[in-house]
Amino acid sequence: MKFLLPALFYFVVIGYISAQDNIITGIVHNEENEPLTGALIRQNTSGHSTITNLEGRFSIKINPGENEHHLNITHLGYVSLDTLILHSHRLNVQIQLRSRNLQIDEVIVTARENSNGLGTRSLIEKAAIEHVQPSSLRDVLQLLPGQLAINPDLSSPQQILLRQTPTNSAGNAVAQLGTALIMDGSPVSNDANLQYNVNILNSDPGASPPFQSVVNRGFDLRQIPADQIESVEVIRGVPSARHGNFTAGAVLVNTRIGGFSPNIRLRANPNLFQVAAGAGIDLDESGQALSLDLDLTNSKPDPRDVLNEFTRISVSAGHQIRVLPDNQMLIKNKLYISSNVATRGRDAENEPSQRSWSSEDYRFRWNTDISYSPVDNPVFDHLKINASASYSIQNSFFEEFITTNVGPRPTFVTDTTGAVPYGTARYRNETTVAGRPFNYYHRLELSKFLRIFNTSHRVVAGTEFRLDRNKGPGRQFDLLTPPRQNYNAGDRPRSFDDVPTLNQLSFYLEDQFSLVIADREWAWQVGLRGDRYFLSGAENRLISQDLQPRINSSFEVLPHLKIRAAYGINSKTPGLGYLSPGPRFFDLINFNHYANNPNERLLIVTTRKLDPDAGNITSYTTEKFEAGLDGNLGNIDFLITYFKENTKNGPGFIRHPYIAGYPVYSIRESPENAPPILSDTPARYEKRFLGYDAPANNRDIHNTGIEYTINFPEWEVLKTSLNVNGAYIRSESYTNGQQAQPDFVYRDPDSEYIPYFQAGQGNVSSQFNTSLRFIHRIPKAGMVISSLAQITWLKTEQMTGFSPYPTALLDKNGIITPLSPEERKNFEYRQYWNQINRDMLLQEKMPPLLLFNLRLNKEFQPGRGFAFYVNNINNHRPLYQSVRSGNYTERNLELFFGAEIYYQF
Repeated sequence: MKFLLPALFYFVVIGYISAQDNIITGIVHNEENEPLTGALIRQNTSGHSTITNLEGRFSIKINPGENEHHLNITHLGYVSLDTLILHSHRLNVQIQLRSRNLQIDEVIVTARENSNGLGTRSLIEKAAIEHVQPSSLRDVLQLLPGQLAINPDLSSPQQILLRQTPTNSAGNAVAQLGTALIMDGSPVSNDANLQYNVNILNSDPGASPPFQSVVNRGFDLRQIPADQIESVEVIRGVPSARHGNFTAGAVLVNTRIGGFSPNIRLRANPNLFQVAAGAGIDLDESGQALSLDLDLTNSKPDPRDVLNEFTRISVSAGHQIRVLPDNQMLIKNKLYISSNVATRGRDAENEPSQRSWSSEDYRFRWNTDISYSPVDNPVFDHLKINASASYSIQNSFFEEFITTNVGPRPTFVTDTTGAVPYGTARYRNETTVAGRPFNYYHRLELSKFLRIFNTSHRVVAGTEFRLDRNKGPGRQFDLLTPPRQNYNAGDRPRSFDDVPTLNQLSFYLEDQFSLVIADREWAWQVGLRGDRYFLSGAENRLISQDLQPRINSSFEVLPHLKIRAAYGINSKTPGLGYLSPGPRFFDLINFNHYANNPNERLLIVTTRKLDPDAGNITSYTTEKFEAGLDGNLGNIDFLITYFKENTKNGPGFIRHPYIAGYPVYSIRESPENAPPILSDTPARYEKRFLGYDAPANNRDIHNTGIEYTINFPEWEVLKTSLNVNGAYIRSESYTNGQQAQPDFVYRDPDSEYIPYFQAGQGNVSSQFNTSLRFIHRIPKAGMVISSLAQITWLKTEQMTGFSPYPTALLDKNGIITPLSPEERKNFEYRQYWNQINRDMLLQEKMPPLLLFNLRLNKEFQPGRGFAFYVNNINNHRPLYQSVRSGNYTERNLELFFGAEIYYQF
């Protein structure tokens, strides 16, 4: 298949390569015939790589016995280049790279699909990233098929759903947790994040805390500035066996390192001001280089908002060097330091509770990438080592004035009965959550090129280890002014010292090979991955062991037409927020005598401590299948992919009923100016239903759909090309086990029973969209204009699997009584039916929606210019009336605009 991809020059060099030494040598230079230092040359099939010296020269080992040798050449600030060298005699190649600017003949500002031919993935290169004018990594990802356009927004944490439409908060969280972020070869982990809160019990289980946090979800993408990114690759299909600990997909980010001209970029829109700058310098002929990037960003949800603010400061420093004879080893080191602070100030005049909060995340990360390609080694051709370590200082804070009844202020942290003081009816609570996540990762990978029966094989074997821990001060507050709670739920401070360490030990083996059948290529990628997840430290246990087979294949059925198919299993371990949720407390009143005379008051409370059972929490898996076509028809490139993905046993929180039994005492004597004397024996014993939130593997998700991308060739007269992409996606998220309905726990605590309801209740949603991007180039003016016409043809939402009838009843002795289908509908149990407004079961089906965006980039000189964009240029925001509630909502993006100027020295 041939793709007409602007910015990627594919040509064939017909020459002769020596069969004796199997070496390609050459020089890389620019348009002015000046040598380029630090250009990276990589052979695609073997993974061998090298970089050019101060004179632009290089030499690279090739696979013996092959007639075709694919090389990829990249350099910061230049358009990447692919070469294909044929035959088997020596050739000293001359390679020219073109500067990346808007005056060249080809500029690509969209995502490239399936650049390697196996597996469904998208590659977004620097020119496309710059054209988006992104404020964070999340803005870049709107170029993917099926993703809708968004306005830049740093006011809240940013996540992404890959091949999934929003269903419910629990299903969205599972998919976000299962999306990996990999920067410069090493994963960025969020598994040790413990910035949580003990939720008030009339909120949903697993609800977000009162401050900004991505606990139990994926990494916050707004923390990654986009200007230092050189390329982004997004894996949505069946991945290589080398990638693990994710289910939905992976976002692979490569940041720039090496020599490049100093540059600065100023970006502004109504909600944001950003400054980004960077520079890199080549030091010597060994390819040694230093680079530095800086990002300063301040954002508010509204320019008139003086209470809410987000500030990001990011600094990264890189160093690379080529060592050993013949420059066989390339070492890249990178240090990242970032500060991300979100705050909400107190509104003392307009808000009686005077709520305020802040979330701080200071991150230090070291990353090492080592590539070693020995000239002659019988065991391996290429060795790859990735290692990273990160340490974060996460501080969250929230405060509010709480108005409640005069009540107990117990301080017990074990099962205890005793006298406790009364608290005031109105007080100010201050709660802090201080986490100190530490993440370590390393990978060792060997690859070997083999020829077996005239078939080329690239065998890859590797192992990796991950560690996530958090030993921060934890969640702290004054016991006399605790956070708001209800329904006898207690709350206590918690240190993270008792949190175990999460470990993952993995291995993988993979073979990439291709067969030729009737002059047609049949390419394969077959791999097996094994992951062992376990806890150590405060708790030692095996979480799970998962074997994950993965197969990708493509066959050229006709010239310029391939069929693809893939099958694989991915697994992901829940983070420490699920594996170590911390204890829960109940404070039950045995006796309450609030006299006018403070000396005569007495309050007796029984505290019960409960440790939610997380011992059964295990990893969850996604089974992926996809099939597709890609090819070229009359210079029109197209790609169509059908996918089906089933996620089983995703983690979440459910509300368990708790049967609380406790004694109630009466007054035996009432002395004057002293607390009453109680009876020696309880007056009675009481039982009531209470509730607590606990983790469970209770979420299943099914995603099916079709993705498509069509690239039309440029119309030479108008210098205009058209890119069309989109997707139809249907997602279903539901519980996989019967559970108590949380509302019943609090509707009547003195009820004799708590009902259980069937599995399968959840939500189903679908979306069908098409994005048409017209790209118009004016090379002589150094200008690129792109317009987006986005049509959302279909968008539906509906509850699924709902039944109002209970499947079982739990009594206060802990006995669960199953109900037959006939008994469930008996009016005798009507009080336990889950009665909701029947309109809530209706399907929301929204009409088609149009969106028009415009972007312009203009360069006065190469690397110097300005850009601006307008989203929803015609301010089309139709109203939609919900069939469930009758309420109106305004659809589409708000009219939004922004601009930037950039200057390269």
